[in-house]
Amino acid sequence: MDPVSYLFSAYLNLVQQQVTDIYGTEAKTLVVEYEGEQVPFAFQFWQIQPKSVCRPYEQDVRRFSQCTVKAAALFQTLCDDMTRQDDSSWQLPKFRTMYCSAAIRYRPMIAEIGDAKQSPAKLAERACNQAILAAMDSEDETLLARRDQTCSAIR
Repeated sequence: MDPVSYLFSAYLNLVQQQVTDIYGTEAKTLVVEYEGEQVPFAFQFWQIQPKSVCRPYEQDVRRFSQCTVKAAALFQTLCDDMTRQDDSSWQLPKFRTMYCSAAIRYRPMIAEIGDAKQSPAKLAERACNQAILAAMDSEDETLLARRDQTCSAIR
């Protein structure tokens, strides 16, 4: 390549990079640590892609839920912090708009996983079954009476 071609090529690369930065045309992925949680997300055209938020954790419901709740708080915190800053660079208003938009629009997946609550009828049935098992092949009058008393409640 001759020197003019190198110069022209360098100029085109610079213009392309500036256009990419200004319009945010390239998808970018970030991982931000927030309150001890790694929060991954991607953005393009200065918009956070909602389906990308915490995507690596989708197979673990508890971890995914925790991450999405932290992500929502992170977006709100970044929005608040950037709102208080001066527009010292051309990127700050774009990032502020991106995070404030995400703070408003992004909805975390909230999951609470615990032991299933059993109805009183199921609990009574379980107690009856245990009393039946305890009284089986037994001639003990107290076990038989306990079985009869426990099972009379569900019949």
